[in-house]
Amino acid sequence: MDTKDRETKDRHEMWDPDVTYVIGHQRPDTDAIASALGYAWFLTKMGQERIVSIRAGQPVEQTTYALKRFEQEPPRLMTGVAPTFGHVARKQQTVSPETSLSEAITLLAAGERVVPVVDELGRPYGIVTPMALARACSMPYSGGPNPFTQPCKSVVEEALTFHAQDRISDHRASLLRSDVDDFLIVDAQERFIGVATRRRILEPPRAKLILVDHNEIQQAISGADEADIVGVLDHHRLGNASTALPIPFVVEPVGSTCTLVAEHCRLNELDPPLGIAGMLLSGILSDTLVLRSPTTTDRDRHIARWLADLCCVDIKQYGDDLLRAAPGLAERPADEIADADRKHYEMGGKSVSIAQVEITGFQELPQRRDELLATLTRQCRAEGLALACLMVTDVVQGVSHLLCQGDSWVLASLPFARISEYEFDLDDIVSRKKQLVPTLHAVMEESR
Repeated sequence: MDTKDRETKDRHEMWDPDVTYVIGHQRPDTDAIASALGYAWFLTKMGQERIVSIRAGQPVEQTTYALKRFEQEPPRLMTGVAPTFGHVARKQQTVSPETSLSEAITLLAAGERVVPVVDELGRPYGIVTPMALARACSMPYSGGPNPFTQPCKSVVEEALTFHAQDRISDHRASLLRSDVDDFLIVDAQERFIGVATRRRILEPPRAKLILVDHNEIQQAISGADEADIVGVLDHHRLGNASTALPIPFVVEPVGSTCTLVAEHCRLNELDPPLGIAGMLLSGILSDTLVLRSPTTTDRDRHIARWLADLCCVDIKQYGDDLLRAAPGLAERPADEIADADRKHYEMGGKSVSIAQVEITGFQELPQRRDELLATLTRQCRAEGLALACLMVTDVVQGVSHLLCQGDSWVLASLPFARISEYEFDLDDIVSRKKQLVPTLHAVMEESR
């Protein structure tokens, strides 16, 4: 099965309510992918059952490089975790339109609420209900003295039908208005797969998620607001959703979530295998720009040396190779560059979007500048943003430029050296989280 076919299969595969999923944020970077892989491995080794790492988007080129380098498969793609009708469908024996009513009576007598009637292609024809049978008994039957020898199609009733992949929340209003309590669920080919009751649909199972490298619901996989968050391991600011019960919640000021995963392993005297150790090291080196970012802590440096020994690599040489694995600006569409590593924030009551792209030189930026600014303008209009930014970071020199579009008063308030009307020199600012976001927060709050 090639990659495209595998991804298509993954997108249509439902989540399992009996599994706990470890997942990074949307538009996952190397830290998000690696920490999901590593934390799932750790939790499994600690005795937790049915722990699976997943991802909410495609790995970027740098992550793909690390996965290939350490011979690891990426976590399975899952694009949403909202409950669907497939999660509430219960398998049930069916009858054909020509089946006699006596067989339907047998099924109802065994406790079924309704009897699904399907045609030779497996598609719903309708349902037989107790009320339909009562009417059959009260009406004269021209076929003989026993009305129950007549075919089910003679008394079949229509039934509301939903597709297994449809989100329940998208149909909740119509379900509440409906005066029936039993529904048929079909697959993408309109074939019957089960029945569902109103109560089951309105109280569906919820996915169980452990969030890594994020804790804000806006950055989480689609449908996370309809899931149960059962754990968080992160190194970003707090912006978490509430939970029904207390959960393990670890947010610490280190350079990478992979540092926290590796520290858990070491504290519990667990040496990750070479592949997992290599991915955890990749996450640390990526997020800290090979331990040169101002977000880097002694904890990151210490644990990186331990991981490097486990996977037998030189930190500087491998780190530089990892950073150079990201493609240049000339090789990607503008909308992909401006959206691949983008995060949303609320600042001073306004919505702000900040994307970051890492490159190995600014030589390609001038010819892509107008196209990238046009993309930022479209983001502002489509999403109602006060400010849309693209932080272009030269990981070799350790400097950044900032492309911006948004409200004129915001652009006029930015405290950076202006290169051109919508481009600013950030000098040695390379961390979105620790350097750029606090500065923009101050600007937006001051201008309220």
